Amino acid sequence: MTRRGSVALGVATAAPVGLCALAAGGMLLAGDERMLEVSTSLPAAVFGAGVVLSAVPLTILLARRRSARARARESEAATAAAEAAAVAERENHQRFLARLDHELKNPITAIRATAVAAQDGTQADAWRTIDAQSTKLSTLVRDLRKLAELETRPLETESVDLEQLLSESIAALAQQNPAAGARIALSVTRVPWAVPPLTVDVDLISLVLDNVLGNAAKYSSSGPIEVRLREHDGWAVVEVADAGRGIPLADLPSVFDELARAQNARDVSGSGIGLTLVATVMRRHGGDVSLRSVEGAGSVVTLRLPIRR
Repeated sequence: MTRRGSVALGVATAAPVGLCALAAGGMLLAGDERMLEVSTSLPAAVFGAGVVLSAVPLTILLARRRSARARARESEAATAAAEAAAVAERENHQRFLARLDHELKNPITAIRATAVAAQDGTQADAWRTIDAQSTKLSTLVRDLRKLAELETRPLETESVDLEQLLSESIAALAQQNPAAGARIALSVTRVPWAVPPLTVDVDLISLVLDNVLGNAAKYSSSGPIEVRLREHDGWAVVEVADAGRGIPLADLPSVFDELARAQNARDVSGSGIGLTLVATVMRRHGGDVSLRSVEGAGSVVTLRLPIRR
């Protein structure tokens, strides 16, 4: 169809509609409320084109509405997740404050009571008790400060042989506690491949190993302590296993929380910061730590560090 023919067809199609509109307007002004109906036949091509042209904006409109609903759902989900995270953070903070209150209250109460007794002259070893409780408070404050520093201090990395680092930590523990050192056995898997040198902050990883080995020695008065090193799927894996008292099932979910201590560990000195330090250091190195334990049977702490070849 030529352009002139298309124009003519358009005029022919639109003319009845225009005449109908003019007639309806005149009747309305004259007060005639009768309905005026005008019908006209359209060629199939024109009718099909109209349907297509009408469908295009309708499709776009529906797509936009679906997209808007999807964005709204995503926004609601993100808001809900943020609110849940905020609630969890507040709950963790409240638990931390409760533990801190408990850890500080006992030494302070003991110091005050002992000081009063010392003034009355009823306890000969009062000042020894005050010194012990003051040392406990000092250790707690030091560990809390160390934890705060670990979150922000830059890593000072260098290449290190993890097997050598483990041997040094075991030797340091054996020097402090010969009985525990005699119970430690180190096994290293080298076939089909050994753990290559890792780029880590040596001081911080040494702190991790000292904490984990120290816990194994503290909470297992007898029985073997096995330290195992291997490579697995691009990770350097260290396992420290003991046959000690283990951790009650109810306490397992909170073992890495600040100041958290198991119910069966109250008789052993400690601040409850050690495993939190371990988890923080491992996270900052792109690794992780996990713990499996059965009360009365023992525990296995697993450390994983990524191998960047």
